[in-house]
Amino acid sequence: NLHRELRKNSHLKHYGRLQYTLFLKGIGLSLQECQMFWRKAFKLIADDKFNSEYLYNIRHAYGDVGGDANKRGRGYTPYSCQKLLTEALPGPGQSHGCPYRSYTPDNLMSLLQAVGVNDREVLRGVKEDVGRQRYHIACNRVFEAAHKVELKQAKDESLLPSSNFDTILHPNEYFKRSFVLRNLGMVKKGDIGVDGPSQETMSQ
Repeated sequence: NLHRELRKNSHLKHYGRLQYTLFLKGIGLSLQECQMFWRKAFKLIADDKFNSEYLYNIRHAYGDVGGDANKRGRGYTPYSCQKLLTEALPGPGQSHGCPYRSYTPDNLMSLLQAVGVNDREVLRGVKEDVGRQRYHIACNRVFEAAHKVELKQAKDESLLPSSNFDTILHPNEYFKRSFVLRNLGMVKKGDIGVDGPSQETMSQ
């Protein structure tokens, strides 16, 4: 959702930028790579405005600037599902948070169909889960539907440890497992590990 809004508007508000920055940090982007990502994404903004209004927050999230405690801790850690589900809901014009919680059911259904989730049973299940505030179950339902073939192969051929089939509770874990499942051929050849992509692999 954040990426779709960013591509659409070439901009995200503060909390959306922070959430996405920490996600990118969590999947292995270096500070320099993250800065390059945001500079290209904010293509409608002049360099001086970007440098004066946005660059510091990216560096702060990585622990490159700020107080000693922030630097020692290397900035902030990527947000878990639990944190996203317990934060205040986004206001008008904001896109951060968990879409399973913040979207209306109809808007969520439209979003899921726009990204290729069209199975009626899956959509019905998601709608029921969201109605019962079981947001992580709804998210995992979509993940399992999107990776149905790969999950079966991974189980049948014992390619992944059992922990890779547990309930996903973190956006970065979602990305890691999706990457591994989409690249099972590389896992079988030993080109990537079952823990997901290294920074070197992702830069290729």
